[in-house]
Amino acid sequence: MVRKKVEGNEEQRRAAARAARAAGERPSARNVTTGASKQRTHLPDRNSLDHDERMEPLTRGKQRVEAAEQEAERAEPPPPEPPGRSFTGRENPGYGREHQAVFQAVAQAEQRHDGEAVHAHEVARVAGLPHDRTKVLLHDLVSSQHLVTKLERTDDPDLGPRYETRP
Repeated sequence: MVRKKVEGNEEQRRAAARAARAAGERPSARNVTTGASKQRTHLPDRNSLDHDERMEPLTRGKQRVEAAEQEAERAEPPPPEPPGRSFTGRENPGYGREHQAVFQAVAQAEQRHDGEAVHAHEVARVAGLPHDRTKVLLHDLVSSQHLVTKLERTDDPDLGPRYETRP
């Protein structure tokens, strides 16, 4: 079966598709392709369908629904980050009493385990601080003060990161 060249010749369609992509749109959104929306469709017993069911195949291949969803996603602002878990944008917190208590707790817990690295929950228990606060202080000791080393994926199965004092 030979189809008619309704949209112009091959070069014209390709140029129109390149222009659509350069403008940040899909070529099918501008109706410059010979995609599925322009191919013949067969619906059995077309007379028994209502108007919406008859018109649905005509828009099936044009990705209008997807394009509308993408536009809606671009228009919505991104969701805010959950509080307490992000360290981005934090200034250098310095070294305070809590940092010292956590550092000493890492050293004590390490001694109890014959020099092996320890988990954050044990450091929090030894330091007498909440687990969430201890994780923040450990992050400071690892990234800012460089007094503690964070070891990841040391267990099988993985039980979380372990911490040890720097040698």
